[in-house]
Amino acid sequence: RYQVLVESSFPSELNALFKGLETKGNPWNMAPTARMDWAKGLDFELKQVGVDVEDLSEVDWLFWVGCAGAYEDRAKKTTRAVAELLNLAGVDFAVLGNGETCTGDPARRSGNEFVFQQLAMQNAEVFKEAKAKKVVSTCAHCFNTLKNEYAQFGVELEVVHHTQLLNRLVRDGKLTPVPDSTAPKRTITYHDPCYLGRHNQVYSPPRELLEILPGTEFTEMPRNSERSFCCGAGGAYALWQPDLALAIRDRKVSALRRAGLDEPGTVVVSANPGCLMHLRGAGIAVEHPAVLLARAL
Repeated sequence: RYQVLVESSFPSELNALFKGLETKGNPWNMAPTARMDWAKGLDFELKQVGVDVEDLSEVDWLFWVGCAGAYEDRAKKTTRAVAELLNLAGVDFAVLGNGETCTGDPARRSGNEFVFQQLAMQNAEVFKEAKAKKVVSTCAHCFNTLKNEYAQFGVELEVVHHTQLLNRLVRDGKLTPVPDSTAPKRTITYHDPCYLGRHNQVYSPPRELLEILPGTEFTEMPRNSERSFCCGAGGAYALWQPDLALAIRDRKVSALRRAGLDEPGTVVVSANPGCLMHLRGAGIAVEHPAVLLARAL
């Protein structure tokens, strides 16, 4: 923080990140008005605060989409899958739409506390005005920031990761995977996102979701749970230290290959869009648990 805010001593790549967060509310400088593009073509009514409902007291959950879930093409599919699963299970939820902006996580992790607090205060006011109480998030970084860091801005939220809520819905019989005898057998292994696992000790729900998928055999990575190895993208590294981020990713993928977890028929699953974005470029099959669950229904 001292280097960034006092000495202005930081890699030039961070300028674009900070500019995007300050002016557009996302790390990629994309239009704020495009935040709802992921929802185009949904075959059910998606409630939006200020459009379909006056505030969140009218529904049970706020579905927090996050920047990756709103803008990155493959992550949009995950966002759609989660929304479709919640709707199918009869969960009453709404989104903020264009009223949502970045939680500020990339700014705080890279030392720009000023931008983080700007974004956090902006979101805090939106939460208060919208009467937000219960939040479900697809992104592990959003989950961590909203759950652990927004209380200092006067916002008290019950925040769950979507794998926790989806696992609960499966156990309650509101979502039921159906066996498909024609589908090929596959092996699934799970990558623990750092901000879901080691930072918040959420290990069981995503695994329990994967273990009930028909036609799959679950196997652990050589390093997993509290000993898991980062994908390399965390701490905004993929945005401002790409070479180091790739080196970390390649080390992880090498361990997967030594364990035979890159072979055909094996899928590496992660419950965080940022991890998936980063791992997709490594030449291994990767997928999101919500997408797999949606296909199995």
